[in-house]
Amino acid sequence: MKPLSTGSEALDELLGGGIGRKVLTQIYGAFATGKTTLAAQVGLLNEGKVAYVDTEGGFSPERIALMAESRGIDPERALQKFLLFEPRDFKEQKRMVARLKTVVDESFSLIVVDSITAHYRVEENKSRLLGELGKQLQVLLWLSRKFNLGVIVINQVHFDSKAGVSKPVAEHILGYKCKDILRLDKFSRPNVRVAVLERHRFRPEGGMVYFRITEKGIEDVKDG
Repeated sequence: MKPLSTGSEALDELLGGGIGRKVLTQIYGAFATGKTTLAAQVGLLNEGKVAYVDTEGGFSPERIALMAESRGIDPERALQKFLLFEPRDFKEQKRMVARLKTVVDESFSLIVVDSITAHYRVEENKSRLLGELGKQLQVLLWLSRKFNLGVIVINQVHFDSKAGVSKPVAEHILGYKCKDILRLDKFSRPNVRVAVLERHRFRPEGGMVYFRITEKGIEDVKDG
């Protein structure tokens, strides 16, 4: 089956058609770079249900409804596609990700975890929980392969003082499990963002496109 379209021609081309199936796609970046909007739009525009694990309270039914309405999609039907999970801590996140194995079936096309590291990063003993994070990623990968799904794991960033740059949280374990990695950055123009392909199974790394955040969600920047 085809990849899941992002609704942006430029992003789809960058990603080799869209969000890949049977793999984990990591989307990371600083606050307000469009990560949640992009993930929600993929769920909105493609056939099939969406299992959405919202760890940060960022899922907005009102935003989904506005995006749907502005694209001529019935808002009520659009919202019915999303099955929402809201873990309040890392233990609940562990249980809810495991529960996906009893919930997700052939009627689903996408799983989103937004974000996979929000609860993890506030825990004291991170090294002890790193293995658990890896197990959650393995469950998501298993589901993606079994049901031919796209899986988006949204990640946060932290500042690495030694390197002097921002890096994804739990970089090594997520980098090991996620075959496709997309970084989102802010741009000097209002509402314009930059997407950089840091890793992909078959597309060249380092590719870059611009997009806008509008009431419709994510849209191409036509004038460069």
